[in-house]
Amino acid sequence: MTDPIYLISSKNNVFIWSANDWLRLRRDHRIIGELVGTLPKSIRQDVFPGLPLLLFPEEVTLLVEKKIACVVQCTNLEKPPTESLYKKFQEYTDTLLIEQEERLIEFRKQQVTSKMGIIVDGKKRKILGLHTNKKNMKKPLDRKTQEALDSIKIDTESLLEEELAKLPKLNKNEALVQTHTAHPWFIKDDVKIVDWKYPLIPVDQQLTIRYKVYKDLWERKYYITSGEKFGGDFLAYPGDPIMFHAYYIIQCKCKNEEMPIAALITQCRVSCNVRKTLVFATYCEEEDKVKYQSFQWTQSNTLENGLKND
Repeated sequence: MTDPIYLISSKNNVFIWSANDWLRLRRDHRIIGELVGTLPKSIRQDVFPGLPLLLFPEEVTLLVEKKIACVVQCTNLEKPPTESLYKKFQEYTDTLLIEQEERLIEFRKQQVTSKMGIIVDGKKRKILGLHTNKKNMKKPLDRKTQEALDSIKIDTESLLEEELAKLPKLNKNEALVQTHTAHPWFIKDDVKIVDWKYPLIPVDQQLTIRYKVYKDLWERKYYITSGEKFGGDFLAYPGDPIMFHAYYIIQCKCKNEEMPIAALITQCRVSCNVRKTLVFATYCEEEDKVKYQSFQWTQSNTLENGLKND
């Protein structure tokens, strides 16, 4: 049996920090959430967000109900780091600095080796008092000068060592900083499983409808994201949103809720312009069933609706 995924609760929000857990939720369970962090190598851009993943309440409720995940709090984050943890962190950063120095030397070694022929030729020209700029090095030499140039022997190993010695020592302030997407020294004893209650108590009818609709769409194998950008509650996709556009804009409604015709027309026109179908979803407590009603704007500018219930 697969271990449950830990959903990290922090200040009334629930996050996923682990890249492996993010991939598992998206690939195996169609949980999308919203990435709210920055990319480690491009921290100043704001087009492509990175971890952590902020989960919507409906997603958390579903994962807990299906026993896919559990909500936890990291107790060690509620208090200052211990002396042993601080020491471990210092040792870790020192190790990273050494590894980066080694990688820098290796990279420089590859650079020098790939340009060794040009470097050797330049050294020989300096010995003979010849110009070493690019323009003069491209000009052919007379026979006597070329023979003198060829007769000079350069120790490439010593030359390589000489070039590597020019590298300045890497300072701690110049070292790359690793952005962790999970606790590097995670201990299971440091987490506490907490109760997750949604909808809130006393029960909020609108939140209940939202969750029932979300759960029903998820069980119908749709990928679901927030529909706020199109004025809806959810967007329903036939596949991963990376590869597919949404088919439906979902509006969660109470079964006796009234709606002005002008607002209905406005929402239908919006959904038509973005090439999606507007769907009103209602939860019927008596039948414990979600019912859907779709609306589309026809070519003759009349409102066409059809009841689509299973």
